[in-house]
Amino acid sequence: MKNKIVVLAAALFLSCGFLLHAQVDTRGTDFWIAFGDNAASTSMQIRIAGAGQAANGHIHFTALGTSVPFSVPAHGVFTYVLTEAQRGAVANMATGVSNRSVRITSSVPVMVYALNQQSATTDATNVLPVPTLGTDYFHISYRPLNVDRYLVVAIENATQVFHDGALVATLNAGEVYARSGANTEDMTGVHITASEPVAFFNVNSGPQVPFGTRFVDRQFQQLPPVNTWGRNFFVPVTHRGVERVRIVATQDDTDITQVGGVVVSDATGSQNRLTNLNTGQWVELEIRLAQRGAFIQANNPVGVCAFMVGTEFPGLYVAPGDPSTGWIPAIEQMIPSATIAPFIPVASTNLNQHFALIVVRTDAKNLTYMAVGGGTLVPISGGTWYDHPTAGYSFYILQLANDANITYTFSNPEGLLVMGYGIGGPESYYYVAGSAFRTLDAAFFANDIHNQELAANVMHTNQINFRAEIQGAMSSNAGHIRWLIDGAEETSARDQLTWSRNLPNGTYVVVLEVLMDDNITVRRVEGTLIIATATIKVNPHINKRVTED
Repeated sequence: MKNKIVVLAAALFLSCGFLLHAQVDTRGTDFWIAFGDNAASTSMQIRIAGAGQAANGHIHFTALGTSVPFSVPAHGVFTYVLTEAQRGAVANMATGVSNRSVRITSSVPVMVYALNQQSATTDATNVLPVPTLGTDYFHISYRPLNVDRYLVVAIENATQVFHDGALVATLNAGEVYARSGANTEDMTGVHITASEPVAFFNVNSGPQVPFGTRFVDRQFQQLPPVNTWGRNFFVPVTHRGVERVRIVATQDDTDITQVGGVVVSDATGSQNRLTNLNTGQWVELEIRLAQRGAFIQANNPVGVCAFMVGTEFPGLYVAPGDPSTGWIPAIEQMIPSATIAPFIPVASTNLNQHFALIVVRTDAKNLTYMAVGGGTLVPISGGTWYDHPTAGYSFYILQLANDANITYTFSNPEGLLVMGYGIGGPESYYYVAGSAFRTLDAAFFANDIHNQELAANVMHTNQINFRAEIQGAMSSNAGHIRWLIDGAEETSARDQLTWSRNLPNGTYVVVLEVLMDDNITVRRVEGTLIIATATIKVNPHINKRVTED
């Protein structure tokens, strides 16, 4: 009877017209935000984009104790512009602890973005849902003309925060620890850890990129935790023609190779080399559109951020725009579809052009489709492909409509990454719009499905092939790898990275436990495996499955 119920439940969910969601990408139902400061007449904006279902929820201002309800239609956008009182209740301007945070909760998964905007000084960020947050971060920023700053937002009580190993704050849920660098200190490479998962934001008040190049612009980017950082990256380039890229090492003895960029030596603190980097050290590259982007690989996980350069940087194809920061996800974080909603500022602004950057494998680029709003997916058009033959990756630059109510969905069954950016005058924004944030430091795959996404991908075969991927050195002791199904160890799979099992229809909790080389640290990950051998018809461009009669 249990197996029959599982099959019927799977058929019911799979026949619905919405995407089953595992909450390891930019979509979610629970988000926390903290803003930095900006000019006195600033505009702060929160944008909530609907996926396949209409959503309802609340925007809660912790310091004020008040909430604003929202409702967003399927494939629609809800835009909320903060009032003056609300701006004062979310802006974090000095080192210390406050309760200047915002929490957004939704009835169904949505995408959330935030904009900190004033004419000639703007940036935007995606906001990560709670299940993707972690306890281990490195700051990635740029030398400020004034102040480099980061923000840590607690989502649980009694959260301890450490700056380079020193305890600096103990926070309750909704509290924010803000840290400012000394004078014009560039804090790139600073290591921030916490006892419980936190949200982490770079809110640099305004760097020149590179230093000495006019003008400055606000930086506002939420950074993901280290356990989501990868080792393989393809960095696209905006149509402006050139960007700077910073790569931060998470471990000692990190070696990096790259094709399509050059190491630059004009950044204070840069190691000016790609080999033998230690924890927290970083290197800066310059990449150009003429090189068709840059392909970066490392032997250990690294963090990568791209920075738009200043308006007066020599060699720009298009002068409008200014410094802004965009997180570059690893190739390991590709997803089959993503939705983007371009920012349309409501205050005084120079921003008037908005774009999507879509990264795919070159051999699969013809599988890239797009839909406007809730329209039909059609082959992508209206933009330009740029191929990197050595890397085998391509990116597509597409200008989006200057319309605050339009969403764009991009689809490729072989995987894609989507960035969003906007320019105009000495002003810009840049952010990651579509990516997974899977844990990569320890993970397992069942029939090539990541453990965090198993529950959203019902298996239609009883033969299950398991594979573990572990970053870092494991213990040499017997029993350093253990697999458990419904609490019972699979002893035949002990110390095996790969193994197979034939399982009947049903629902199973699968656990992987790995003892690391210090013989103390245990990494434990789990996933819910559902097997239902019904016949399923899949449309790879619509992200939904329906049962066949």
